[in-house]
Amino acid sequence: MAVRLLKWQLALTVGVTVTGLLGGLWAGVSAGMGGGIALAGSAYFALQAFRHAGATSASHIVRSFYKGEAGKFVLTAALFAIVLITVPFVKGVWLLTGFILVHLVGAWGVLLLGTAGTKK
Repeated sequence: MAVRLLKWQLALTVGVTVTGLLGGLWAGVSAGMGGGIALAGSAYFALQAFRHAGATSASHIVRSFYKGEAGKFVLTAALFAIVLITVPFVKGVWLLTGFILVHLVGAWGVLLLGTAGTKK
């Protein structure tokens, strides 16, 4: 399921970038960077949280999730700082719009895709 969510986030990142380009070059670039920041954080979390596939120890699983979430937070903050410091023409509204939309796909996708394929 994690790979499926990452694919949806990638598709939305491309979509928000193209939509942003309608507002100008830097709007599109900013939206794409925002989406990319969210996607990078989600990918890091997925790699950390699900690397112990089949782990039987609950403590290993919980530790992996905490490590993934903490790393995602630090990575997201660092990437925002890098973009805001080094990109002179970044459009803040588009940057945040791309980030929020792509992040919401990850957050809501777990709820929506989590029930897919389950028998009732």
